[in-house]
Amino acid sequence: MEILVESLKALWQVTLVGLLLGAGLPALFALGMRSLSTGRLDGPDGQHAPTSATTSPLARLVGYLCFGLVVAAALFGIVVIVFGKQLFG
Repeated sequence: MEILVESLKALWQVTLVGLLLGAGLPALFALGMRSLSTGRLDGPDGQHAPTSATTSPLARLVGYLCFGLVVAAALFGIVVIVFGKQLFG
């Protein structure tokens, strides 16, 4: 019975990390794209039109923070792949 509990605990951890990295990082990237595109649909019927509309500094900051987190997670993954044995034994 103890083996089953440990297996389910490990399965839950793998599922959580898979959801975080599999859906969380793309969602964070989409949030960054969305925050950078606020105020850009100024044409008739919501179409893209060349106007002077710009994003607010706060929206730009949120977008860049989202992109920075996605890049940091990708770089961390590369470091773990390349230097995993040295880092974790």
